[in-house]
Order: sequence, then structure tokens, then C-alpha cells
Amino acid sequence: MKRPGSGGTLTGEQRVRITPTMPTEARSQERRALPRQSVLFRTVLVGSEIEGEPAEITNIARSGFLARTAVSREKGSSVQLDMPRLGPIIATVVWCGNGLLGAHFHKPIAEDAFADLLHGLS
Repeated sequence: MKRPGSGGTLTGEQRVRITPTMPTEARSQERRALPRQSVLFRTVLVGSEIEGEPAEITNIARSGFLARTAVSREKGSSVQLDMPRLGPIIATVVWCGNGLLGAHFHKPIAEDAFADLLHGLS
């Protein structure tokens, strides 16, 4: 197999590493069921393999969130985060890479609770 742009070949032991990137804003808006709000607050991620890993939530919707974190989690794994005014919420990792983690809440946040969360963060 030829390596693109190199003229060389890949052996069975060589691997191409693909790193996930954050989707473009236009594309991500099309894929989301609910709009996201830009926020910035610190919380802690907890999961079966992690205990108290710091994270910074950078945007949130009633259905999910994007966080900056040093933790790496597999797509489909569960994480729990402590949300101001809401307490612990469980989410499924949708993608993770480059210090970012996107996840979908198991249960969407109720409209009034979400409004209260946003008000408390402002």
C-alpha cells in the first residue's frame, strides 16, 4: 500500500494514526437535535476507569456537552459529571481526542432546569 504523498509503502507493522477533530460549526449544528450554549465552567468527570478527572465544559445543550480534559475515553463509554444546580448527570462519550470530549446525556436536561443552569452560570 502506498503512503499518500510519500512514494513509499506501508508494511503490515506501520499504521496511519487518525486523530478525531472537532466538527465545523455548520456541520455540527445540522447534526444536533438541540442548540448548544457557549459556557465555561469547571467540573469533574467520573467513570469506571477514572476518578475525579478535572474538565472544563465549553459548551452545553440539554442533550450533551463538549469538555476540555486530559482524560481519554472510548466512544460509547459512560462518564458522570457534577453539574451546578443539577447534581450528577450521566452521559455517553460520542467522540474524544486532542484534549476534547463530546458526550450525549442519557436523559436530556429538562427545559426549566437547563434555563436555571444557564442563569446560574451567567
